[in-house]
Amino acid sequence: MEKKSLILLVVCILVFFFVALSYAGVFDHEESVKIGEVTFKLPEGYKYIGVNKYGYETASNGLDSVYFECHNDKNISKHIKEYKDDCDSKNKTYKTSNFTANGINVYKLVDSKNASRYWFVHDGKTYSFLTWKEVNKMDDIVKSLISSSIAKE
Repeated sequence: MEKKSLILLVVCILVFFFVALSYAGVFDHEESVKIGEVTFKLPEGYKYIGVNKYGYETASNGLDSVYFECHNDKNISKHIKEYKDDCDSKNKTYKTSNFTANGINVYKLVDSKNASRYWFVHDGKTYSFLTWKEVNKMDDIVKSLISSSIAKE
C-alpha cells in the first residue's frame, strides 16, 4: 500500500507543477518577428520560420506564408513602382487599393498570379508584407500585424 501511495503522491506533485507552470505562462510561446525596429506579433497559428533564400523574414501557418521586408527609407512610392514595373515586365496585371490599419495608411497590390503585397511607412521606414497566395483573410492578418505591433500615432 505504501508503494501505491508514493506513486500517487509523485503523480500529484507532477500534475501540480505542470498546472502551476501552465498558469505562469511557461508554455505560452507567443510568436513574433522583428523587422527593422518593429516587432510584429504573429497571428495565432503562425510560426516564425527564418530568412528564406530571397532574404525575406518568413512566418507560416503550415498552409500559407507571410514574407516581411523593411527598407531604410520612407519612399513608399518608389517601392510600389518597382513592384509594378516588375509585374509589367512579366506581363502580370495587378489591382491596387489601400486601407487604414491603426491609423497607418496601407497600400495593397494583388497581381494576376495571386501574389499580394502590402506596404506602409512607420518611423521613416517602408515595411512590406508579401504572400504568394491571395488569402481570404490576408487584409485582416495585415491589420492585426500592424495593430498589435505599432502604437496608434
